[in-house]
Amino acid sequence: MTRSKIQIREDIFDFIKSNGVMTLATQSKDGPWVCTVYYGVDKNMNLYIVTDPHSIHGKDMTRNNKVAFNIYDSHQKITKPKKGVQGSGTIEIVKGILNVTKALALWHKQNPGVEKNITIKEVKKIADTKVWKIMPKYLKFFNKKLYTPDAYGIWEAGN
Repeated sequence: MTRSKIQIREDIFDFIKSNGVMTLATQSKDGPWVCTVYYGVDKNMNLYIVTDPHSIHGKDMTRNNKVAFNIYDSHQKITKPKKGVQGSGTIEIVKGILNVTKALALWHKQNPGVEKNITIKEVKKIADTKVWKIMPKYLKFFNKKLYTPDAYGIWEAGN
């Protein structure tokens, strides 16, 4: 089935919104690193994570803002059609109280239950917690219910 660019973007956005955990890949001079993080998403498909800038991936992201990531439903059965998003883009620390507040609200919406523990006050106060924004440049959606076996939904920023 052929889907328009608008449909593909909506397909990807709906899938990203229906999940909340990603595998994030970073790179340093010592090599690649992966970690698992919770995320939130805005209407422009920017992803927001809350993590320690002093962690391995935090240090990597501070030095090299290029990242890759994968979002999937870990409960998928191997015998069922697969769904997941693979992507790449850039990352930066969110700055400014208003921007951090908005980003944290998106993160909480995707990951309810810790609103009292991870607050704007805590993020401002604690040096080991920062809100980061991933700006995807390329997203590849594999979803064998929507696309033919050898096709994927591709979204690129600016297109």
